[in-house]
Amino acid sequence: MELSLPANYDAELIPKLEPYPVSEVYGKFPSDFVGGGRPSYMGTPLSERALRDYVALLDRHGIAFNYLLNSACIGNREWTRRWQKRLMRFLEKLQRWGIRRLTVSTPFLLEAIKARFPDFFIKVGIFAQIDTAVRARFWEHLGADGLTLESFSINRDFRKLRSVRAAVSCELQLIPNIFCLPNCPMEQYHHNGFAHASDGSGGIFIDYCFLRCTRRRIEDPSLLIKSAWIRPEDIATYEAIGYTSFKLIERGIPSSEILKRARAYSERRFDGNLAELILSYGFKEPLRKQRLWAVRHFFKPFQVSPLKLKPFYDLMRHQGMLFPADRSPFHIDNSRIPEGFIRAFESRDCASLDCRECRYCEDIARQAVRLDPEFQRQSLERFAAAEKAMATGSLWNV
Repeated sequence: MELSLPANYDAELIPKLEPYPVSEVYGKFPSDFVGGGRPSYMGTPLSERALRDYVALLDRHGIAFNYLLNSACIGNREWTRRWQKRLMRFLEKLQRWGIRRLTVSTPFLLEAIKARFPDFFIKVGIFAQIDTAVRARFWEHLGADGLTLESFSINRDFRKLRSVRAAVSCELQLIPNIFCLPNCPMEQYHHNGFAHASDGSGGIFIDYCFLRCTRRRIEDPSLLIKSAWIRPEDIATYEAIGYTSFKLIERGIPSSEILKRARAYSERRFDGNLAELILSYGFKEPLRKQRLWAVRHFFKPFQVSPLKLKPFYDLMRHQGMLFPADRSPFHIDNSRIPEGFIRAFESRDCASLDCRECRYCEDIARQAVRLDPEFQRQSLERFAAAEKAMATGSLWNV
C-alpha cells in the first residue's frame, strides 16, 4: 500500500507519519495562475518560503511533494504567450524547490509539461474523469505516469476497475474516502467553479454545488451509504485486483484528522463514526485561515451585497463548514455496516440500477446512519434561506 496525503503545512505532523506508508503529500498555494480543485478561501495560508521549507522537511522524511496544477478549466488563457511564459517560469521555480511531482487534469498541460520538463512525474487528477479503459489508455499514451480514477463513479464498479487495471501499466490511484454523490449530475459545473475560484481572478465564489448536495444528504441520509467511499476494512478487496495506491482527502483539515485517516487506512480498520474519515467539515479544531479571511474572499460589494451573505454565514457555522463544530453533523456507525458490505457490489451495476428498487444502501442506512432530528430541521431551514437568496437574485439586488 502507498498513501498520498493532503497537505495542511503543519511541520509537526510530518514525523508522526513515520509509521504509515506515505509516499507523497499533495497541495498547492491557495491560488495561482493555473487554478486548482478547491476555492482559494479553503486554502491554508502559504508563502513561497514556507512551501520550500515544507518540501525540504518532507524530503528529509522520504516523502515526495506533489504540486497540484489540476484545474479543470484554464479559461483559454493557456493559448497566450504570456501564460505560457508564466508556466515555464513557475515550473522552473518548482524544480529549484525540489518538487518533482505534479498533478494535472487537462491533456494539453500534460503534453506541454512532458515536452519541456520530461523529468516531472505527472499524475492525472480526478477531474479528468477517468472511468474506462479507453480513457485510461488515452492519458497513458499522452505520457502520464499515474492516473487518479474518477472514484465516485468507479470505486464500486469492479468490472470497470478490472478492465482499467488490465488496460494500462502506469500507476493507478483510488480515492477511498470520497463522499460525493454517486454519478453526481453537478460534477462538471462544480469542477469548473473550483477552477475559476482558485486562479487568482478575485471573483466571489458561492459553492452552490456543495450546498445543494449537502442538503440532499440531510434530506436523505441513505446518500451517505450510496457515496462510493471504501471502508478501511475493505481495502484488501481492491489490493487483490491490483490497486495499491490510495489518495486520502481533504486538504487543509486539522492534523489530528489527517493522522486519523492515515492510521485507519494503513491499519485497514476503523472503530467509530465513519463520517469522520470522509467528510471535509465538522471538526472541533479550527482551520487555519488567512488574516482578514472573510473580507478577502467575500467582501465584494460590486459583485454581491455583503450583508445579504448572512444566510450563508449562518449555515456554514451551523454545519461546521470552515468553522469549528462540537461534533460531526452525521454519524455512520462503522460497526453496523455488514462485514460483507463491499462484496454485494461485485454483482451490482449501480449505474444502471434504480436505487428505489434495489434499496440495499437504504436498508443499511437505517441501521448505521444517525442524524439528530432537531439538527436536521434547523439545517433544512438554513439551507432553504440560503437557496432562496441565490434563486431570487436578492444577493445581487436584481
